[in-house]
Amino acid sequence: MGKSGMWVQVEGLDEAVRRVRSLTSSLEAKEVEQVLVKGMRVVRDEAKQRVPVRTGLLKSAIKARIGKRRGKFVASAFAAVDYKKAPHAYLVEYGTRHSQAKPYFRPAWDSKKDQVKKQIEEDLRKLLEGGLR
Repeated sequence: MGKSGMWVQVEGLDEAVRRVRSLTSSLEAKEVEQVLVKGMRVVRDEAKQRVPVRTGLLKSAIKARIGKRRGKFVASAFAAVDYKKAPHAYLVEYGTRHSQAKPYFRPAWDSKKDQVKKQIEEDLRKLLEGGLR
């Protein structure tokens, strides 16, 4: 009785493994965080341009930061007001019964969100392409 079966030879497996490892390392949180915070700086800068200035305190409290990391592959970043520095920020944004709203943050986001999305997509694509080399 003869032997029957199938033989498969895979060439380039070492290269494929190297590329997958490279791709994985290029997507680690610290690199992605830099891409995200770059986008949030665009929103921060726009909000600083729009905020009404009396003393400059509120303007100086608008920040772009890297968020709290949740594992090796989960990254976040945000643009926000430091309410410890400017606790009155929401009163300016939304107004009170004694003062008219002077929105600055929401209009900043609304005007820049498409630009930020495109920038983040392009930068992540570059990060991925760099990881495939």
